[in-house]
Amino acid sequence: MLRHEEKQGGHVLFGVATRLHPTSVSSPATTMYKHHVPSTTSLSDDGDDNDEEAPPFAFCPDRLQPVPAQWSAHRPLQPAFQSPITTVPHEVVIQILKHLHSPRDLFAVMRVSRTFCQCAVELLWHKPTFPKYDTIHKMTVLLRTSQQTFTYARFIRRLNFLNHGSDLTDDLFRNFKHCDRLERLTLIGCKNLSASALSNVLPVFPNLVAIDLSNVVNTTSGAVIGLATIANRLQGINLTGCDQVSDDAVTALATNCPLLRRVKLSGLSLLTDKSISALAEGCPMLLEIDLHNCNLLTDAPIRLIWTNLIHMREMRLSHCTQLTNAAFPAPFGQDAMDSVNPFATVRLENEELPPLIVNRVFDNLRMLDLTGCLHITDQTVEGIISHAPKIRNLVLSKCVLLTDRAVETICRLGRHLHYLHLGHASKITDGSVRLLARACTRIRYIDFASEFQFLDFYTRFLISFADCVLLTDMSVFELSALPKLRRVGLVRVNQLTDEAIYALAERHATLERIHLSYCDQISVMAIHFLLLKLHKLTHLSLTGVPAFRQPELQRYCREAPKVCIPPLTMAC
Repeated sequence: MLRHEEKQGGHVLFGVATRLHPTSVSSPATTMYKHHVPSTTSLSDDGDDNDEEAPPFAFCPDRLQPVPAQWSAHRPLQPAFQSPITTVPHEVVIQILKHLHSPRDLFAVMRVSRTFCQCAVELLWHKPTFPKYDTIHKMTVLLRTSQQTFTYARFIRRLNFLNHGSDLTDDLFRNFKHCDRLERLTLIGCKNLSASALSNVLPVFPNLVAIDLSNVVNTTSGAVIGLATIANRLQGINLTGCDQVSDDAVTALATNCPLLRRVKLSGLSLLTDKSISALAEGCPMLLEIDLHNCNLLTDAPIRLIWTNLIHMREMRLSHCTQLTNAAFPAPFGQDAMDSVNPFATVRLENEELPPLIVNRVFDNLRMLDLTGCLHITDQTVEGIISHAPKIRNLVLSKCVLLTDRAVETICRLGRHLHYLHLGHASKITDGSVRLLARACTRIRYIDFASEFQFLDFYTRFLISFADCVLLTDMSVFELSALPKLRRVGLVRVNQLTDEAIYALAERHATLERIHLSYCDQISVMAIHFLLLKLHKLTHLSLTGVPAFRQPELQRYCREAPKVCIPPLTMAC
């Protein structure tokens, strides 16, 4: 029965469908979007942006039940014989076909009958993949074709050019203007896109929910303003490295996109208090905000974040060098439990801000990065921990004013703490580290590395005490008792001896990475013992250790990294 229907109309319909198929069904890369891929910029789950929130099919935006794709104006002739499959409700067929995750299977289903083709075609085009750069060319040719079996551009909901960012050109990108139902767009590293192309294309996507413009260096404020004006449903935007974006663009996002949940503004050095204050007041659903290296910011907008954004999960304020204790909640006290200070951000000229009194607990906050905030003290840490008792990832590197009191406060996080970075806090001693190791037993990764690479931040469960020169073997003895320890960095902890290395080797069979650079009291025999004991060890750093500068050992070393601080380069 089905074959009879195919014979009467297949030469018109399926010949076109086969020739214009958007993906390479023989490539494993075609299943790329069929599985959940963790975010490269977020430490939180992406469950808030799942597909169930949006209508699953392009031609039924206001209906609860899905309907099949509609033929274009060039509709094939109807067959004289109707298969019994046409009597099955379309929504039932569609729900069944949604369980086919392989593009190869969907492509085969499309060739069964007209009914199956209508029900399957949008599932196949929903998230096209580009295993090869030529695939992008083929798709753009199709989208420009006037005679199409279906209006394919309206089926596309997600576009990801991550694998071809450096090759994507303006001419190719402009061809996707017809995808007016696009919801997610990834343009990471598309450095060849011009400002005019971005300003021309981005404002035609009114249904956009998430966009990633990381390192698209020609992104301008005008392009972002045009996008914000039309994409009122926008929930996530990543502008990392777009250093031409200014306050006007971010203010437009705050004004027109109240549903924003994730905003990444890392490296936008032009931003001031005005735009961040607008975000804090205009986007109450914000979960994540990244203000890394926005060094013009002061305490005022950060206070508004603590006051208004009660659902916050991640805050990255690294290298916001003007922040002080006043930017963060004051520790809970008798007066703090009464109400929120109504004058939290009001001050007279040349007058310091009063303590920020907040009467709520931020149970959802999981990550806070204050790297390079040189002016914060133990009081800041106490206020943060009292208001956010479930922090997992706390980065306090280069907060040089912190002492043992801050570490003792951090101990109150207990089992919730997985990752801690206290690099360059040179006032910390063995006593506070001992309390930390006994209170926070779920710590898995320990790193004392001097120049910690934040690119490795997505490796969770880490502690770092870079340049904590007062620490001795006793700290390592305590930390080595942690049951889930996998990584330890002891860079520039100069008082360490072989006894600390023996303790690590004896107590842990699961250590994967150890950093011992510039620990000049370590011997070759201790490292030899370590290597015999740790069968899962994949990385060992011994830069600058005098015992390993012998020629017979240097031949096993790899070259110094290309991006390296001068002292490290000379010692490699």
